[in-house]
Amino acid sequence: MDFKKILSNRRLRYGSFATVFSVAFLAVIILINVICSVLVEKYPINIDLTEDSVFMLTDDSIDYLKTLDKDVSITVLADEAVFTSYGSYYTQAVEVINKYAQYSNHVTVNYVDIVKNPTFTADYPDLDLNMYDILVVCGDKSRVVSVSDLFNIQTSSYTSYIASSKAEQTMTSAIMAVASDKLVKVAVTTGHEEYANTGLEDLLIQNNFEIVSLDLNTEDVPEDVDVVVMIAPQNDFDEDVLKKLDTYLNNNDNYGKNLIYFADVTQPELPNLEAFLEEWGIIVGDGVVFQTDNSKILNYSPYFSLVDYVDETYSENFTSKGTYAALPFCRPLSQAFDARNGFTTSVLLQFGEMAGIRPSDADDSFTISADNASGPIPGMIMSTKARYVNLDAYESRVVVCGTVSALESYILQSTSVTNGEYFTNLFNLVTERDDVISIAPKTLNSTELNINAQQAYTLLIIFMVVLPLVVLVTGLVIWLRKRNK
Repeated sequence: MDFKKILSNRRLRYGSFATVFSVAFLAVIILINVICSVLVEKYPINIDLTEDSVFMLTDDSIDYLKTLDKDVSITVLADEAVFTSYGSYYTQAVEVINKYAQYSNHVTVNYVDIVKNPTFTADYPDLDLNMYDILVVCGDKSRVVSVSDLFNIQTSSYTSYIASSKAEQTMTSAIMAVASDKLVKVAVTTGHEEYANTGLEDLLIQNNFEIVSLDLNTEDVPEDVDVVVMIAPQNDFDEDVLKKLDTYLNNNDNYGKNLIYFADVTQPELPNLEAFLEEWGIIVGDGVVFQTDNSKILNYSPYFSLVDYVDETYSENFTSKGTYAALPFCRPLSQAFDARNGFTTSVLLQFGEMAGIRPSDADDSFTISADNASGPIPGMIMSTKARYVNLDAYESRVVVCGTVSALESYILQSTSVTNGEYFTNLFNLVTERDDVISIAPKTLNSTELNINAQQAYTLLIIFMVVLPLVVLVTGLVIWLRKRNK
């Protein structure tokens, strides 16, 4: 066999060259793919083409991560592939969680299947860890995020569904909570049959407030409490309890403390507590506010009303698309005075001129109509007690809201109204927090159609009356023309 002739064969030479070139080309492609995979895993170089960049972090979170100087670990207690298999919102949440490690060398993200690795939870004996929870740890501080905390969930009479994602707000808040040296402490009172409202507590926890319980019957208010919250107590406060509140708000003449009270239409008369609030210039009235302006009514109920912002301070920089806050089933409030003895009062939220009050003892003959309107009616009032040393102001505040219904979870999570952001702003501003990040919920599906009662009636008339009449008249005209031909 003539090997020299074989090797000098042009086909063989070109074939060999093509084979070597192909192998080298594939090797380069594989190498580039590996490098790109590593880069994409570590650095945020992928592109999100969705309208609201739902798979990316907002500038607020990115800017905060640039300032983070402590090591934070995020552990998702599930296999990543299993977690994302539950749907598009879970995929979006995973994409968001992974971004934190890409934007900060101080953040690590891991996925641990605790079914396959049951010993993992043994390292955290004080925590109640479950499948799909997310554990955020910085030093000796930790926070457990439930998978349900990542989403706004709407519940109807038939089913529950994810309305929007709040994964970024929840995760950024959790990182800030464990990395922060101090949290604002909120004490929620007990011992007087207060209304148990988890909606407000969940909202505050997600925004890095520390929540503690406080029984004023047996305890004084701790010095490190920044806000005392009373949610619709059914039993009156005695003089000893009210004295504790006075002492707390005075704070050895240093002031700087806050009391926020939520009333409810189901409460009996509470003469001691209401007299205490009146000393601060706030009167809690009888009855329930109704609304006759259809543009301010939700859920077709005159008692489920939207309110106007009187003081714009607490409604600035909203990220949600809602325009108004809602104060359903609200007791009417009024000011005992504008200013007196160092106290000043101001209305924060108010029902419009077409609102009225249905007394608690009204019988069936009472009618809800514009004739009975008596607005404007305050729905939330703030009273401030201040003293001045040179140009420095020392202030304590009492805020009264006429309804506890404004704190229901489905309302605080709704993108139709601004309750969630409004109350977050309120707590942030009265405690003078500056480490605040507010991130709007992100929707993966089509835009939600939010309409008030007046708009609903207009659509009803158009689709149920106008359009059928147009079709009927058009049909009659065509039929008559054909008949006369």
